Amino acid sequence: MSRPVTGQLSRKELEELRRLMAVRQALDEWRRKGFDVDIPVCPICKSPRLVNLTSAHDLGVFPGSFQPALYCIDCGWYGRIAPVMSNRPEKDGVLEDLQDTFAPLMDPNEDPLLEEVDEVIDENF
Repeated sequence: MSRPVTGQLSRKELEELRRLMAVRQALDEWRRKGFDVDIPVCPICKSPRLVNLTSAHDLGVFPGSFQPALYCIDCGWYGRIAPVMSNRPEKDGVLEDLQDTFAPLMDPNEDPLLEEVDEVIDENF
């Protein structure tokens, strides 16, 4: 049976909101200290208590069959992608992420394929 809409939060929603507020307060404190921080948050319970599983030993699987993942200590969620809360300004954060990801494309002098392209052009034309 669905819960009637009353404008009040359930206990679960209230707990998730408290966790998100605690993360936001921590991010604000880091901002006051002058640090830009990104904190992954569990998509199920909104807890910032995620563990990076970076080795096959963490999961007890055979080497070669492991991809890094995240594990939530509070609810047991396991996955490879989690939402991130950040204290960086949105415009700066997106720009920094793009610059890190597409650095070779943004600066042609650092592109390792540039020499190969020049050689192909010289040979064909």
